[in-house]
Amino acid sequence: MKSVKYLCFFLALLLALAGCSDNEPQNAAVPQEHSSGEVLEEADPQGALDEIYKTIDMKGLEDADDTVLTEKFFIDTSKLEEYYVKYSSGRYGVADVFILKASPEDTPSIRESLEQVKLNRMKEFENYDIHNSYGIAQNAQVFEQGGYVIMLMLEDLDGAREIIDRYIP
Repeated sequence: MKSVKYLCFFLALLLALAGCSDNEPQNAAVPQEHSSGEVLEEADPQGALDEIYKTIDMKGLEDADDTVLTEKFFIDTSKLEEYYVKYSSGRYGVADVFILKASPEDTPSIRESLEQVKLNRMKEFENYDIHNSYGIAQNAQVFEQGGYVIMLMLEDLDGAREIIDRYIP
């Protein structure tokens, strides 16, 4: 019985030491990784969106299409190269994430559009503040990263920002 314990201990020690080699140069850039451990070679906005919403349990979440972006959020989709948007109906709280990619010349106007979305959502929740939606909308972040213009309007901004940093270098 003792020999089985020692064998298990030795194998565990061997596996632990196998991951400790340092074959990379000291100043090499460290590639970013998904939560699954896969090396992230290029931006994965859909992966970021999926991971952010893994922990959000809210009714009324929807993916936006061209019509919704144009008619509900007043974003000119002709200026977008690609987009990844999930938003809430507002009846059960707010949990919106917009990841938009525009050409460099259109980026400032897309950023302005997201700032306007933030203001419109604040106005929407001003008198109907369910689950602190108004405060969440007020604290929403609009920023640029990796060629994307991003708006995070969520309760856990720090967690969402951490995910964005991993998926969109």
